Amino acid sequence: MSSQFRTQWPLVSVYSGLLVSLATIVWVDFRVGAVLLALTVLVAFCLRYFLSDSAAGLLRVRRRRVDLTILALLGIVLLILALVVPHRTM
Repeated sequence: MSSQFRTQWPLVSVYSGLLVSLATIVWVDFRVGAVLLALTVLVAFCLRYFLSDSAAGLLRVRRRRVDLTILALLGIVLLILALVVPHRTM
């Protein structure tokens, strides 16, 4: 288990960021959680960009260019949508 964690730390860090952002969406504020979700996807982009294919582990799904394009587009679109959503008034 420990050796798998060491080799898959990029994926584990992205998953932990996703869990934190989803918990923030549910229990704190939708907008803050959505921004955290977008930032987590952009962190996944940075990890995929800077790490080699072997170091990226399971974060590597397709060819590097395809992974980077999808992660960048998803992160930017999520960030724009998170910032466009109006604040909830009670």
